[in-house]
Amino acid sequence: MSKLISRTFRLAFFAAGAALLLVSGLLPARAQQPPRSPAIRDAQMPETGWLGISIEEVSAQKAQELKLPGVYGVLVTDVDVESPAAKAGLKNGDVITDYAGQRVEGVIEFLRLVRETPPGRTAKLTIWSDARSETISAEIGKNENPNPENLFQSVMQRFGNPGPNMFGFGPTLPVAPVLGITGQDLSGQLGKYFGAPDGEGVLITNVESNSAAAKAGLEAGDVIIKVDVNRVRTLSELRNQLRAKREEKTVTLSVLRKGSEMSVNIEPRRGRSPGTAPSIPL
Repeated sequence: MSKLISRTFRLAFFAAGAALLLVSGLLPARAQQPPRSPAIRDAQMPETGWLGISIEEVSAQKAQELKLPGVYGVLVTDVDVESPAAKAGLKNGDVITDYAGQRVEGVIEFLRLVRETPPGRTAKLTIWSDARSETISAEIGKNENPNPENLFQSVMQRFGNPGPNMFGFGPTLPVAPVLGITGQDLSGQLGKYFGAPDGEGVLITNVESNSAAAKAGLEAGDVIIKVDVNRVRTLSELRNQLRAKREEKTVTLSVLRKGSEMSVNIEPRRGRSPGTAPSIPL
């Protein structure tokens, strides 16, 4: 879980650095670009796929407002003019629920899927728009932005070592309630070995001492298969389910231990304030 949160902060950090360097004149601005929204943009690896949108996680409240079937997908918050996304018909407020036949659980997964798509390839996207589902096709573009690893070094040289609140993102990152565990996705033969339904679940590989998980009695080797009544198959699903429950004091986990299912009531430690997260660009 901590690794997932760390990756999200790192993406936001790179994106923020790009925005600041652009303002400072260290990076050239794109010609004839309309004014940017507050969404953070343009921090992808070169030679990777590009859609020309900004996205954010779908909260439980937003899913209810949009009448989504569940809390998953990514919310489109901005679409670049003449981008692959614009040409495909994507617009602000759409929710991308599937990409190339794979269900989208959240921002991190969607970033990976788009970046791994070769430029020029056409990808099918299932979107939720105006309270109905439809499928569109988008020809993935080529990302021309600088390598974020080099960008990171430039930011470090100009602004110094980053702290948790650098660029003002500390109190606004969408941090799910913290369990204090490290885990991995289960699938295939390993999942069947642990007795997980359909061979899928989240295997706990480490429990931090004095954490909420430790106090609830969770152990390395346990497999999380549900949050309350909602099935959990991957770390991404676990993260999203916990985020949806962040206002609740106690969460019930269904856990497999040595092949037997048990329920564990846990009081997660609250992360930073779950305000509106900066959108992440693609």
